[in-house]
Amino acid sequence: MGRLRLDAVAAEALQCFERAGVRALLLKGAATTDWLYAGRESRPYVDCDLLVCPDDVEAAARALRSLRYTQTFDERAMPFWWREHAGTWVRHGDQLTIDLHHTLPGVGVDARAAWRTLSRDVDTVPVAGWRAPTLSLAGRALHVALHAAQHGVSVNHPLADLERALTVAEPELWIEAAGLAAELDATDSFAAGLRLMPAGTALAARLGLSPPRSVDAQLRAASPPPVALGFEQLARADGLRAQLEIVAHKLVPPPEFIRHWDPRAGESRAALLKAYVRRPFWILRRAPRGLRAWLRAKRAVKKR
Repeated sequence: MGRLRLDAVAAEALQCFERAGVRALLLKGAATTDWLYAGRESRPYVDCDLLVCPDDVEAAARALRSLRYTQTFDERAMPFWWREHAGTWVRHGDQLTIDLHHTLPGVGVDARAAWRTLSRDVDTVPVAGWRAPTLSLAGRALHVALHAAQHGVSVNHPLADLERALTVAEPELWIEAAGLAAELDATDSFAAGLRLMPAGTALAARLGLSPPRSVDAQLRAASPPPVALGFEQLARADGLRAQLEIVAHKLVPPPEFIRHWDPRAGESRAALLKAYVRRPFWILRRAPRGLRAWLRAKRAVKKR
């Protein structure tokens, strides 16, 4: 989908948020492209990413529904350890997509503390004739590294953005970004992202950032296979009861998740039942590879 169309989507959503009193910032999209690629090659993007103040998430959801968007999966039915940093909203008919973030990937502090830090110093960028609020340059540099760490070595666009940021950003900006990472308890993920590029490895060394000390950050940066992160969730669980609850949720998640995991499950009750039957076999087939990836990450961290 073209940039002009997605910029119009972002502007429409942000203006709707503003009218509803929702505090929000544009992530990626024009905010990243205009900084990293201005006057050079274009950087396509395929969706719209918005960071919303956690206290305004419900109001943001109402605003998106007024624009005819539907959330693909509501994570509130899931335990806290399964929830992601964002939810996806789709407008049926034209399939326009908005990812609504309540925090950033790799951030350790709670969402409200993250918002206070990230919204403390903001910029604006022109989007479809409107000045859209966005992260400061230091915040954008941090986000580029965190985004790369989230997707790891197998996804090209985040790596391309990181490579470009390492070229255009001044050393002082990376020092500011490292300071933000420390405030957000995101230093491990920040360092993991930087170290996906040779220039980033050198920068991390100059900033005094050690390689990731958490298995989670190490795993994500390596683009883990399915189920690998589940082994880390089990390892961090507080006791046998918590571990059994994790296994139970993985094998028999709520119906909403099953319909999200396998769209065919939404066709009928029989299709939903079949998806539940497939779920344990899907996990078991992928468990050996996931276990090996988790053990590699654990050994790599233990050596440090």
